[in-house]
Amino acid sequence: MKFKFLLASLVLGLSSTAMAGGAQDAIDAAKKAQKEAAAVGMEWRDMGKTIKKAEEAAKDGKEKKAIKLANIVVMQSKESLKQAELAKTAGPRF
Repeated sequence: MKFKFLLASLVLGLSSTAMAGGAQDAIDAAKKAQKEAAAVGMEWRDMGKTIKKAEEAAKDGKEKKAIKLANIVVMQSKESLKQAELAKTAGPRF
């Protein structure tokens, strides 16, 4: 909890120029995460759409929104990788 508060304080304290770089870094991380999910065959449907929305938000100067959208893709990718692991052992258990 303290880490989240510290992280939120740090993000809010950044200047707008640093935020633009942060948005691009977040988008790059989202693209990398999307590729990892696609590599195991578990890319979720809206990952690409969400990345495009993040890029548009960054282009419009809405860095916080862009970072939030990019982080959603990263979270979805992590969940899809977990899903891929579970799928390996899926099947009837009788």
